Amino acid sequence: MATSSCQLPRISLERLINPTDKQREFLKSIAEKDFVLYGGEAGGGKSYILRWWLILYLVWCWKVLHLRGVVVGLFCEDYPNLYDRQISKLEKEVPAWLGRVTYRKTCNLELRAEYGGGVIALRNLDKLEKYKSAEFAAIAVDELTLNRLHVFNWLRFRLRWPGVERPKFGAATNPGGPGHDWVKRYWHDRKFPDEFHKPVDITDQFVLVRAKSADNPHVPAGYHDRLLTLPPDMARMVGRGDWNVYTGQYFPQFESVPGRHVLKAGEAVRQVKPWHTRWISGDWGYEHPACFHWHAKNENNRIVTYDEMWDRRVGESEWAQRITAREQQWKERFGSSYRPLTSFPFSWDAGRQSPRSQPKYPKSIVQLLSDHLGVNVPKPHPADSSPGSRMSGFRLMSQLLDADLWGISDACPKLIECLPTLIRDEDDTETLLKVDYAEGDTIGDDTADSVRMGLQHEFGSSVVPVNVMADRRVAAYAEARGQEVEDLDPNAVHMLHRQAMVREQQARRKRRGGLGRIWRPRS
Repeated sequence: MATSSCQLPRISLERLINPTDKQREFLKSIAEKDFVLYGGEAGGGKSYILRWWLILYLVWCWKVLHLRGVVVGLFCEDYPNLYDRQISKLEKEVPAWLGRVTYRKTCNLELRAEYGGGVIALRNLDKLEKYKSAEFAAIAVDELTLNRLHVFNWLRFRLRWPGVERPKFGAATNPGGPGHDWVKRYWHDRKFPDEFHKPVDITDQFVLVRAKSADNPHVPAGYHDRLLTLPPDMARMVGRGDWNVYTGQYFPQFESVPGRHVLKAGEAVRQVKPWHTRWISGDWGYEHPACFHWHAKNENNRIVTYDEMWDRRVGESEWAQRITAREQQWKERFGSSYRPLTSFPFSWDAGRQSPRSQPKYPKSIVQLLSDHLGVNVPKPHPADSSPGSRMSGFRLMSQLLDADLWGISDACPKLIECLPTLIRDEDDTETLLKVDYAEGDTIGDDTADSVRMGLQHEFGSSVVPVNVMADRRVAAYAEARGQEVEDLDPNAVHMLHRQAMVREQQARRKRRGGLGRIWRPRS
């Protein structure tokens, strides 16, 4: 007798899905925890199990919670990728006796009434406001690292459904993409913002299931080996599932674990000797972070960045007090071998008027900072702001890392966190992409800018000594009169040399902005 279309076939969903062992681990994890990421190598079957998990979840809501018509969401970053990665696959994989993809005003997968009539809303993330009033019992995001943190937060507050006590969030992804940093921080490094701990601690609900192409028996033989023939950083991400690589990484050579580039704090300080050049650099910010770094350079031109200060919403006077106090600590630690800091390159745009200065007596940011610095800290001066200086500064940092001429103390955690996240600008791959700080999302490039200005000041264009410039002025004076310097009266040469020294020193102070007026960059 023929089986009617409404009669349920004798086949289990488990047999229909036929999950691999690693996919079973994902299903088990998301049954127990609320935020599960299936991430790692390409070819692990991540997108496949993501859509089938939602089908299983809808059936579970019907059979266990006795809920019909439950809606869950399956999201991709845009519609073309949603169709290619999910919709087209669901049309082929889901049998008619289980459900079907429908196209009305929106695209959905609708399960048959015999399986609870649940719905997978197939959606893209081009405009989050479309889902402002939506409710989902579970949400799945394919390629999560292609989305910024605010997308995750927005979707997370749409997780609610009557009768479902613990809505679920599942995702699949390879390393790399605009959201790599925050995804890595939450699931790989397990570093969470304070709000994840109170009023209820949800940090134990985050689980990472590592995907490997070798775990999937359905991929062609040799697929994984071909992944390893991709460019090195791309091969590390999709072929090895390495979370320590970022797409288009500007400093791919940087090793953030102690060893080659990162030093233990004690070892970094032991490398600073009395005769080494010590200086400080800083990048100004108020809403954005302000950060300051201490550097030392030895006789072989190897630099150690051995201390760091980083904070937000701190005024100039308080920063000056903090910097002075920190330098006093170093003075006490170095003892009799202490030698003063030599310079303080600082943000070139800190010459603008500070909103924290008194209206009657306007002062610039750099002036307010200078007014409150102690005697052991040199007055800040504008760093190089000439065209191309930012690009050349980051190139210098890259070259120093390549040559092992720059070590970073692990007492500089913000710098160590920042460097691996910096990527190249897609429109100009020779330059570094400007990234602003966003709390809980990206650390920004402020710490890198602080260090760049410091290293560039020490290794940038050579500065001709004042006495040499004075000699050149005297020589020009003699040449204008058709004479050699030796032909001039010795007393006249001495006076000319002194005048040239004074003029050159005054010119250099003026270029650095002085302290008596608001400094502005020269056009």
